[in-house]
Amino acid sequence: MIIISGRHLTVTDAMKQHVEDKLKPVVESVPHLKITSVRVVLELEKNRFKAEIIVNMKNHDMEAVSETYDMYQAIDMSVEKIDTQIRKLVDKVQDHHRCKCSKEDSVEAEAETE
Repeated sequence: MIIISGRHLTVTDAMKQHVEDKLKPVVESVPHLKITSVRVVLELEKNRFKAEIIVNMKNHDMEAVSETYDMYQAIDMSVEKIDTQIRKLVDKVQDHHRCKCSKEDSVEAEAETE
């Protein structure tokens, strides 16, 4: 579920479509993380555009903010940042054990080979 809102600007259909096209592959690439919601806040401050993406998961919350003079570039930069954070979390959460055997089983297997 992607919620898109704007501060000090009207969010057009083209902006919404751009955000959804960029975020959908990122969100769908990790179905096992159970992403509950994604909030995108697009903001205009003087002549700078700011894009903020907040991803809520089961046990984690992530946030990425970028600010440029072009709204679409700000969206792209924020999506790249959030994608990097999600990939880091996936690498961290991965199970790196080689086998599912217990410690006693491995000791017995070493004794048999000797």
